[in-house]
Amino acid sequence: MPIDRRFPGTVLIKNIGPLVSGDFHKGILDADSILVKNGYITDIGKNLSSVGADHVIDVDGMVVCPGFIDAHVHNTVDDYGPMSQTVNWMECYLWYGITTIISEGEQGPGYPRFFDDPLGAKATAIFAKRVFDNFRPGGFLKFHGGAVVLQRGMVEQDFKEMAEAGVWLVAEIGGGGAYLPEDVIPMIGWARKYGMKISTHIGPSSIPGSSPVFSDIALAHAPDKYAHINGGSVAAPWADIKRILDERDQSTYAEFVYVGNQKMADKICRYMADKGQLDKIVFGSDTPTGQGANPNCIQRMTMRMAAFNDVPPAQAIAMGTGNTADLFGLNTGKIEVGREADILAIDMGQDSVGKDALEGMTMDDTFGVAMVMVDGQVVSLKGRDGRPTRRFISIDGTKTYIDNINEYLFGPYFPGYLK
Repeated sequence: MPIDRRFPGTVLIKNIGPLVSGDFHKGILDADSILVKNGYITDIGKNLSSVGADHVIDVDGMVVCPGFIDAHVHNTVDDYGPMSQTVNWMECYLWYGITTIISEGEQGPGYPRFFDDPLGAKATAIFAKRVFDNFRPGGFLKFHGGAVVLQRGMVEQDFKEMAEAGVWLVAEIGGGGAYLPEDVIPMIGWARKYGMKISTHIGPSSIPGSSPVFSDIALAHAPDKYAHINGGSVAAPWADIKRILDERDQSTYAEFVYVGNQKMADKICRYMADKGQLDKIVFGSDTPTGQGANPNCIQRMTMRMAAFNDVPPAQAIAMGTGNTADLFGLNTGKIEVGREADILAIDMGQDSVGKDALEGMTMDDTFGVAMVMVDGQVVSLKGRDGRPTRRFISIDGTKTYIDNINEYLFGPYFPGYLK
């Protein structure tokens, strides 16, 4: 049955400090209020009226931005990561402000992707897509599952059937399954014919069954996204990466992952800045792999860009929000009328130096999340063991904060604050 999105009616968010649009080119909006109705942003402006609002949220001058998007995970078909035996990792990501996640191919013990099984890989993609159509981890997180791993022996009819079943993602080519151009280029053509997004693994083999993909093969794939271009976790040689950046279609995206090579990420960022291509950078976590899961992975990537590459913080946040929404055609990731109201209030930690979260980012100081909103509903006031914020939101005149050590570090979790 359809998911109950639990819309709280009309919600006014007011007293916003810097309002980060999530749009790389717009940066910070000249506004201090957002009006949300039935889960969508309906107005953005200054001193918007609360008349007719069912709820009023005062964010006390905090930075407001879109919910983060993780462009790269390897999930099972529930909220469990078998490689690191991590339970409820998706739910924890939500609490830290990641409101949308994109699959790069479902994997788990015995999954068909590892066994040259075209029928099994097709069935897995369809099944996972259907599962996440009906399941939101943590009750609210938007998970786009069902990324098909290409297998030798797939034919056009397979892609037609998958597309008719709702599958629209091709998992990173080279991360498992077929990858040589002579095998996959026909499949890429069929996938594009049926509206699927294409991703390619960049760099050395990362696990048994994955493949080395360097510039010759990657450019032949001509994907929409060059996955973990900074390594996952070991980077390709700079000569190969530079060639990809120079020769790729300039409308395509380069993905940096949290578990990759940060020195290479810095080098790529500087090179793309010189080319005026920072709006083509997106972030992923590549978790939960053997590197583990980190709920503030996308947050940390935005901070690295601001602190070590002098990317303006609003643009760094766009790399983890609006850029990714543009890549995948999602109606979230930006503070914009008509978008789904997936919104964060973020702030510096108690006793921190920065005046707000944006200034703290430039110093690589971790900010905290004082509100996670999905579809207009407040779903969390903190991440489990998240950074305590200096300020707190008020809902309908009542300040919301958590100072009990047990609640702060270990839970509990009460979804749906707006009744």
